[in-house]
Amino acid sequence: MSDTSSNDAPNVALGSTDRFGYEWKNYAQIIPEHERQLERWMGSTGLASFAGKRCLDVGCGMGRNPFFMLKNGAKEMVAVDVDEGSLGAARKNLAGDPRAKVVKCSVYDLDPKELGTFDRVTNIGVLHHLAEPERALEAMWAMVAPGGDLCLWCYGKNGNELILPVIQAFRFLGSRLPIGATHTVAKVTTAVAWPVMKRIPFRTEYYNHLKTLSKKNVESIIFDQMLPHIAHYWTRTDMEKLVQPLHGDPTIELVQGNSWHVRVVKRA
Repeated sequence: MSDTSSNDAPNVALGSTDRFGYEWKNYAQIIPEHERQLERWMGSTGLASFAGKRCLDVGCGMGRNPFFMLKNGAKEMVAVDVDEGSLGAARKNLAGDPRAKVVKCSVYDLDPKELGTFDRVTNIGVLHHLAEPERALEAMWAMVAPGGDLCLWCYGKNGNELILPVIQAFRFLGSRLPIGATHTVAKVTTAVAWPVMKRIPFRTEYYNHLKTLSKKNVESIIFDQMLPHIAHYWTRTDMEKLVQPLHGDPTIELVQGNSWHVRVVKRA
């Protein structure tokens, strides 16, 4: 899901939406390491906590996170995104599970009158790409049932200080090139960086963990980093300010040494 509303044609023309759709069409295979990745992103909340819950995943991409939420016992899953490439991949990956429903909808257009409310609303790796994160949080919060929760995973400024200028330079280039050219740059970068990064003694858990992933997965991560026009890297104070207007009970955790897991419980 990009930084745009489905009704905002000028912003859609910027290309974030269809660029992510291109990504998920080309990296649509769900692999076991994706589950371990999601477990880390969920921090102390954990995947086991999905058992028995009616869930909404906002910005589902190719459906890998909803897939593992269902695997871990979610009672029902509504997965939403705005790009047809992403939605097509999600429908294929979730087709075998009758508990899953894939819906085309912008985060800004979420309506509890249409979809109902949920025990848990998740937004994994999407909020930091949105032009109006506060508005998106308000829309997602309206979808949370009393006693339910909103779970986020967002980029952190902490732990990324040294490498962030490199990431931003690649994003500046990749978000402006034709999508095929960006994909080629990502592949070449991975081929060059893959043997080098295995020898670097990183201090951050996330970057050390990258060395254990498959080359294809690392390629998809590098490609993903190059696509968006917007990518916020937030501090703990930033996260506190973002969720404060929700008037819920928040838990904010630094996970993998460079990103935030946030869980906000709506008071019953």
